[in-house]
Amino acid sequence: MNLKKHTDTHGNYYEFREIRNPPTTIFIHGVGLDNTMWYPQKEYFHDKSVLFYDLFNHGQSNGDFKELNFEIYSIQLLNLINELHLEKINIVGFSIGALIAQHFTEKFYNKVNKLVLIGSVYKRSDKQIETVQKRYSEALNGVSITEDSIKRWFSESYLNNNPQVYDFFYNLLERKKNQDFLPAYKIFVNSDKYSIDYSNFKMPTLIMTGENEVGSTPLMSEEISKEIKNSDFYIIKNAKHGATIEQANVVNEKLNKFLF
Repeated sequence: MNLKKHTDTHGNYYEFREIRNPPTTIFIHGVGLDNTMWYPQKEYFHDKSVLFYDLFNHGQSNGDFKELNFEIYSIQLLNLINELHLEKINIVGFSIGALIAQHFTEKFYNKVNKLVLIGSVYKRSDKQIETVQKRYSEALNGVSITEDSIKRWFSESYLNNNPQVYDFFYNLLERKKNQDFLPAYKIFVNSDKYSIDYSNFKMPTLIMTGENEVGSTPLMSEEISKEIKNSDFYIIKNAKHGATIEQANVVNEKLNKFLF
């Protein structure tokens, strides 16, 4: 069954495959990307009830937000859930999507059946904060960070063997408008200033990241797992930030076993 494409009354663009096996699993993409980054998952979960949407200031959802925060993104997801009359959901969040998933769950934990966090940051060191702030400053000054991002996300050998993946992400990242991207990137860079209360995170949770990840390190995911009692922690071998693509088979099998 094909994904049906919609834009709801709040300006949320989403692609939805509704099959009678609730709860629906909602995928939240990374900063500067859009729902198309999940193409291996769209294909793999062709027989499941799944939803992929574009965050505000990304893809085909509403843009032009000069300022963004995690509350705005949480309400975006809540409005989408309410419009579709979904009682409970599974969430799969990647990068900033994993942060949004956590902030959403903190407030609306009764809506969440299962939670998956992929490549999430957590309590960056001063040096790590300095690194992302430098990258943000470069983007703010009009310097393209596209090539640097792709090289951080994928291994060199994988890109050499899969030039179409490089082209896909290069074109996707270069299409973004800085006036839309920068407000979202700013909250990702400053995410350590937004604390999360994990006391109501009692749903089954899976936390994953690539073993060669430099921005969302295995140690960060392990520390999140310590915060969430009912959680499992998994390191994706031979992967960096782009694990959902480079190690799609491994990620998809883990998701399938955990969610369904």
